Amino acid sequence: MEEIYKYMLEFGFKKEQIDKIVYKYSIKNMLPTTLLNNIQKNNQWFLENGYNKNNIIKMTISSPAICELSIENIKQKIEDLITLGYTKEQIIKMTILLSSIFGLSIENIKQKIEDLITLGYTKEQIIKMTISLPAIYSYSIEKIKQKIAFYREIELDFVTTEKTKYLMQSVELSYARYNYFKDKGIIINRQNYTYLFYNEKQFSKQFGVSKKELLLMYPYKAEEKKENVR
Repeated sequence: MEEIYKYMLEFGFKKEQIDKIVYKYSIKNMLPTTLLNNIQKNNQWFLENGYNKNNIIKMTISSPAICELSIENIKQKIEDLITLGYTKEQIIKMTILLSSIFGLSIENIKQKIEDLITLGYTKEQIIKMTISLPAIYSYSIEKIKQKIAFYREIELDFVTTEKTKYLMQSVELSYARYNYFKDKGIIINRQNYTYLFYNEKQFSKQFGVSKKELLLMYPYKAEEKKENVR
């Protein structure tokens, strides 16, 4: 392991980051020489194909399984995504944000696209949405349906296509905040919808109520709502 630490420290990783990476269950049983060889080859390939050292460090910390992948696997995933309509530049952006996309099967990605099409989105909209928030590919379709249904119900459905990053927020929190404002006589609309998506510190400071308190005050129960997403 000494050589792995030496190489990764020189590359720019911190020791505590290396500890978490090399002892992840999925890669800790690899021979150190094999692991080092893979890391070196992959890092060099990424550097030659549009990524920088900071990108690679971020990706590896987020998804240590990258260390296991062969360059052929990485190339194939990029080619598969290109066939779905993404450009290489868009793929670089997406994989920096969600490096685990390299480990998703192309069949699962295609299925998620088909699921989103059945919810009323075009292929072009889906491409745009997933470039902004590639984590959509890691969400369950049920969670996505709940979020879409809720924003459509409160007439903020533009959020899913125009402000897709806000889909990172749980529907439980959005629901609680929306009803908190409603009880205060504040109707959330296109002009003030960003109130729903303030970070926890900002929201608590401005409105005087914490996330924990809101979730207790306004529990979201999906089984009781029965929304239909078309």
